[in-house]
Amino acid sequence: MPTLIKNIYKYILVVTLFAACSKGGTTTEDNGGGGPHVDTPNDVTPPVIVINTPTDDQLFISGSSISITGKLTDDYGLYRGSIRIVNNATGAVLKEQLYEIHGFLLYNFSLAYTAVVTTASTYTVTVSFEDHGNNVTTKSVKVKVNP
Repeated sequence: MPTLIKNIYKYILVVTLFAACSKGGTTTEDNGGGGPHVDTPNDVTPPVIVINTPTDDQLFISGSSISITGKLTDDYGLYRGSIRIVNNATGAVLKEQLYEIHGFLLYNFSLAYTAVVTTASTYTVTVSFEDHGNNVTTKSVKVKVNP
């Protein structure tokens, strides 16, 4: 009986996510591996990104963790996005997390990166997300890391 219940829950979850992802759109190939992308042409409102932490110009000490938290919302459902930490002086991508979260109307994100530097450095944290109407929103904050 427990296996049957687990399978029913999995089926309900899959059906719910598919239904949320396919509001009035047309299916196209998705090369990202997360299933078909559903275009929603009547979705003209871009996702909303709220970055709770870190704050702009926040100071960190080498060896400490930069905690990136916030939330994403969209009226028709999110599609994909990324959170990226870049060293401003070198352009090096220090951390990148990719997301493919078809159909979620609200998604809370959380990511951490331990910053280790020998000289004072400035990093840019960028959160960028797209919805099924091909609307993209990007928000960035800059942080400082001292040795």
